[in-house]
Amino acid sequence: MDIKWNFPNNGGGQIRGVSDAGIETFTGSEIKSLAREICQNSLDASESNKDSCTKVEFKRYRIMNREIPGYYDYKEIVNKALSYWSKENNEKAMEFLMRTKEEIENTYCYVLRISDYNTIGLSDPYGESSSGWNSLIKIDGGATKSGDKAGAFGIGKNAPFCNSYYRLVFYRTLNKENEIAAQGVSRFLSYPENLDDTRHTMTTGIGYYGDPDGNLPIRNIVELDKLKYREEVGTDVFVYGFNAVGQWKDSVISEILKNFLLSIYRNQLSVKVGNHEINFESLSEYMEMYSYKIKETYSFYQVLSDPNTKTFKKEFHGLGNLKLKVLVSSHEKLNRKILITRTNGMKLFNIGNISKLISFSGILELEGHEINAYFREMETPAHDKWLPSRYSKNPEQAKRYYNELKQWLRDTVLSLGEYTSDEEIEVEGLGGVLQKESNNADEKGENNKESLNDFVDKIIIQSQKTTQSNPKGMFYGTEGDGQSSSKKVKGTIGKKGSPATRKLGGTRKRTKKDRHVGLPTVGGRDDIHQRYGGDINQPIENVRIIKIGSDSYRVSFTAPKFIKKGHVEIVTVGENGKSNKLKIKSVALINGCDSVTKTSSGILFTNMSDHDKTKLEFSLVDCRDYAMEVNVYEYNR
Repeated sequence: MDIKWNFPNNGGGQIRGVSDAGIETFTGSEIKSLAREICQNSLDASESNKDSCTKVEFKRYRIMNREIPGYYDYKEIVNKALSYWSKENNEKAMEFLMRTKEEIENTYCYVLRISDYNTIGLSDPYGESSSGWNSLIKIDGGATKSGDKAGAFGIGKNAPFCNSYYRLVFYRTLNKENEIAAQGVSRFLSYPENLDDTRHTMTTGIGYYGDPDGNLPIRNIVELDKLKYREEVGTDVFVYGFNAVGQWKDSVISEILKNFLLSIYRNQLSVKVGNHEINFESLSEYMEMYSYKIKETYSFYQVLSDPNTKTFKKEFHGLGNLKLKVLVSSHEKLNRKILITRTNGMKLFNIGNISKLISFSGILELEGHEINAYFREMETPAHDKWLPSRYSKNPEQAKRYYNELKQWLRDTVLSLGEYTSDEEIEVEGLGGVLQKESNNADEKGENNKESLNDFVDKIIIQSQKTTQSNPKGMFYGTEGDGQSSSKKVKGTIGKKGSPATRKLGGTRKRTKKDRHVGLPTVGGRDDIHQRYGGDINQPIENVRIIKIGSDSYRVSFTAPKFIKKGHVEIVTVGENGKSNKLKIKSVALINGCDSVTKTSSGILFTNMSDHDKTKLEFSLVDCRDYAMEVNVYEYNR
């Protein structure tokens, strides 16, 4: 048998240029795409035995260029292409070919081998079937996978060629029928075999190394066996002229963790990159090691590893089940997204825009062959979204089903959600202070009207974004601090600019306790209201605000002391740090008080417990989402 490179004649047809659409798809993310596409194919070819873990190995070799199978013929092909395209004034083609010529004439090059095990190999390598071997080697722009298999367009097979200076990849398989086959493929540029007769000798630009009679594979290629001899069932991919520079291993590992987190966690996939092995046992170690690179994925890992994660299932129109794992945390900054995965655990894409006010992360699995097949029809070639318009059978139904799925995700998250974040639109790092009023704070409160001066204590719960702003409300200290030092100087009254009450002489005083400017009155003085101090600061515990409907919420917290009578005020915090009281439409008591009533001040309560959690449900007059704070006031009589 004459084993050699063969580039078929194009028969006067299309000429292939340098910008191959399949290869350009992965340009800019070459090594990442390679890791994703190869492992996807290996998972799709995994053993039917669910207890078997698919294993993938990435290993790089440094070899002499002359050890490339068919090296001298291929070098001549590069020169012929360069001679032809140099006359076409195509800058991009010339740049590519000059770099290829330089690299292939070097003494050494790199080869990346990717091998899988516990897979079924590629079927029918010597036949004419459109599946198995031929689907990978010869079918362009199509795939034969279906149902819950990950590949849907046959584009991923181009990813290895992006990682080769020569656009040169070799394949080898040993399948379950004990057939072994090996072949080289070049996705190159069209070139003429004879420069003097380009019309009749122009090639397609796609070349094969093996049996030129039908461009078939051969049983073995010696150069491949020297790198790694295949004894177990599975498939090998050899990328010659491997062009990755720098920390290629880190790039592969990061991409594996991002795209196959669930597969590894379930012990469906194990990946070895050089001396690094990422499997179920080592997953936590690598997640911690690479958490700074894959912050979003780390949130999804917390969903899998945190015991507080909740699981929900929904039967979906007889197609299968939606299975959602959700983690909501007041202590962790989660990514507020839901990872969509296939049955094999591979990442498809993330769904966001569920809630800006809830710190959560989730993983959605489609369980069942039919439901995977249904949504697979909506997938874009980039696997980054579902478009119902792509579902040719019934796009209107697909749109309804997709919207229903998203609404179920949103409703489920909101039913659990806590308003927790360190961003200005949320309330993470909730803290509180309970501060005491001086005994003579308000001498004109005989009318028993509810006003700010009626309250002894205030519990203030603020977001981290607004802690540098002036806290709102009343703050009390010891009477007599910070008397005016001049009767003539205008300025902010009070010691070091602290909020103060201006006493105008005798028993008269202003009721407004805030910074103010004015001339002191003879005999008058300023009472300073300290914000914090001494042993009067008492933290609030277990503060939660949960959205349970379009305009309804549940608030819960534990008060630091028993409060006989007071009211709860719900405020919204703006981007400037200022807060405005929200109008309450209705309120219902769940736990922690004797009674609650809606008033103009907020939510009036009696006998608030200091050991049982106070829980209230309330609704607002509108359905907008707000970043909220809770203020609790205690009346002093």
